[in-house]
Amino acid sequence: MKRNNQQLRIISVCRVSSREQSDGYGLEAQDQANREWAERKGHEVVETIQYVETASKQKERQRFREIIDRVCNDRTVEGIVFHKVDRACRNLTDLAILERLETEKGKKVFFSSQEFPQNAAGRLGVGVMGVVARWYTDNLKEEINKGFRSKVEAGKYPHTPPYGYCMGKDINGSKLPVPDSPKADTVRTIFKLMSSGKYTIDTLREELFQSGMHFSQRTRRWTRSHLAKLLRHPFYVGKILWRGQIYEGKHEPLVDRKTWETVQQMLDGRNRIKHYERRQFTYGHGLIKCAHCGYNITAEFHKQKYTYYVCSQRGYLNHSVKPIWVREPVIESQIIAMLSRLVLPKDVYDWAIEYLKHAFTRDVADTKNELRKLKRRISQAQETMDALLLKAAQAEDSLSAGFMRLAKDKQNEISLLQQRFERIETGKREDCQEPAKILELAQHLAEQYVTFPPPQKRQIVQSVFSNLQLNDVSLCGEYRLPFAILAENGNHPLNSGRQDSNLRPLAPHASALSQAELRPVHATF
Repeated sequence: MKRNNQQLRIISVCRVSSREQSDGYGLEAQDQANREWAERKGHEVVETIQYVETASKQKERQRFREIIDRVCNDRTVEGIVFHKVDRACRNLTDLAILERLETEKGKKVFFSSQEFPQNAAGRLGVGVMGVVARWYTDNLKEEINKGFRSKVEAGKYPHTPPYGYCMGKDINGSKLPVPDSPKADTVRTIFKLMSSGKYTIDTLREELFQSGMHFSQRTRRWTRSHLAKLLRHPFYVGKILWRGQIYEGKHEPLVDRKTWETVQQMLDGRNRIKHYERRQFTYGHGLIKCAHCGYNITAEFHKQKYTYYVCSQRGYLNHSVKPIWVREPVIESQIIAMLSRLVLPKDVYDWAIEYLKHAFTRDVADTKNELRKLKRRISQAQETMDALLLKAAQAEDSLSAGFMRLAKDKQNEISLLQQRFERIETGKREDCQEPAKILELAQHLAEQYVTFPPPQKRQIVQSVFSNLQLNDVSLCGEYRLPFAILAENGNHPLNSGRQDSNLRPLAPHASALSQAELRPVHATF
């Protein structure tokens, strides 16, 4: 049991996303803020952990999990403090790990620059900020993809060019893929041989090997997948394929248009397969499991009009109850009832919106301060470089080279600072209304759900729920984070004492739906 109103022994955890950030003042500034907060609250920082790791990719968060395990197993440590929510996590899985650290292990989790009350509203605030951090990462990814799209639309390839090309420069000094001999000659020979109509991919592989045209020094024989991909790649005819769209490239084609089309027609003729249209059911294809046997619930179309759902193993396994065919409207009505629990009381909703406004105001101020510091450092570095160039022009030949090397180093420093400035400036162009739109969507999702097309309905169900099971005609499952936090505060008082997010079975009739008990997550931070 925790000591009340007494000093807690906590660990200060500081994180940045890249080595470049670790060379600056980010880690030290976070640790200083954490220690100042601990001193104000009367807690003792027994250790500081600083590390470099991305927070948006779960597979790369090994260090984060090691720290959490250390806190769980160390009885002398009673809590952990981060600078902000986004310094701890930027994905919902890690947010759930922090929640379990408190609820199951009894450890306290604090954020020095974002203080949340120790009640349901505070837990909602943490969940909202976790969602905002995830949205920021996704938004930054979109901005990067916009830059790639701009390059592609201008005819430039944003990635490593395919076999037969290497990265060179055009007459203006811009990077551009150029033919890489003798690999480029090999590509031309491959298309010429294939267009003759005398070869299949297998016989072409053997011909290339016997002719001494190897894939690489280590991999001498071409594979079928390498050849198939090369023969289909439009890059060799001067096109750029990016995200399913074809763009005109500025690079030199290795194959003429006629040869390319001949090869494509031959490949299409040899690979022509009769495709059957597959009906897409909204809640089928493994989205829901059978509560009796755990197998998938499958869908069938009856009388060209009605969609029914039933256990896919109904004819092979012994069920305790004979499987029931459930019509799609029955399942959909229960999903709408579950979504209706995401509607927050007006006082909680208003508090969340107001809190987000203040949070973004603080973040904007911090960003402006950091950008001012970067501008000052860039200006100072520019003045130093100009002075070095002037000394190089005035110095003797023996000293001029040394000044030029120093000026070049300073120029590299300026480039890194400018890149960092652009990333921060681009990344912080956030619409402060976006988090509010997320909450607004949850407020109206239930009433708007019936208007969405089937693919969007399926995406919503996958995003909101997990472990959905069909028990006869009743649907049950769990809310995913952060919707479990919203469901906890939706349509009932803030001081709910229920402990999990399990959705108890909902009967298909309105009278039964009104009596169904849904047990939400009780998250404490």
